Amino acid sequence: MQQNLLTEIRRFFLHGSVLSRLIGINLAVFLILSLVRVIFFLFSLGRAGDMLSGWLAVPSHLPEVLSKPWTLISYMFLHFELLHLFFNMVVLYVGGRLFSDFIGKERLTPTYLIGGLFGALFYILSFNIFPAFSDVVSHSVALGASASVLAIFIAIAVYMPEFRLPLLIIGSVRLKYIALFFVIIDIISIDK
Repeated sequence: MQQNLLTEIRRFFLHGSVLSRLIGINLAVFLILSLVRVIFFLFSLGRAGDMLSGWLAVPSHLPEVLSKPWTLISYMFLHFELLHLFFNMVVLYVGGRLFSDFIGKERLTPTYLIGGLFGALFYILSFNIFPAFSDVVSHSVALGASASVLAIFIAIAVYMPEFRLPLLIIGSVRLKYIALFFVIIDIISIDK
């Protein structure tokens, strides 16, 4: 049974679609880090979440970014909360399917990575420019696939703005309005 599981995991990462690999990497990182956090908790080894976010999340403090350049990539696969992961993966799946079908699956990974890099740079610049963040810039970090996922969704919404996506309860909504909703939610969440 263990051999079958390993075979399925290997097949998933070697032969799965680009979209399934991106989702799989996010899920695997979440599961591994959650397991590490539980082990740290059970053996009273301190707060693993703080240690891991300090090592993998992108910091807003410029000198720290320069000393941890890998965080510009690692942060976009890092989630500590299940709902954050779930929401990002649902939007990635829906947007990624449309993106792969209409723009091309070969462009999905570069869009994910470039969107994440621009999200990190925007975060770093914002925390170093706006006075509202001056008290927290030295210890604030960002994590999650939100910027990458939003880049994919906005790309497909720009490519096919009038395409209608059926949503539960609401009904059919144009992609441009869904993308606009996501951007507005991100903007009004800045002070949270």
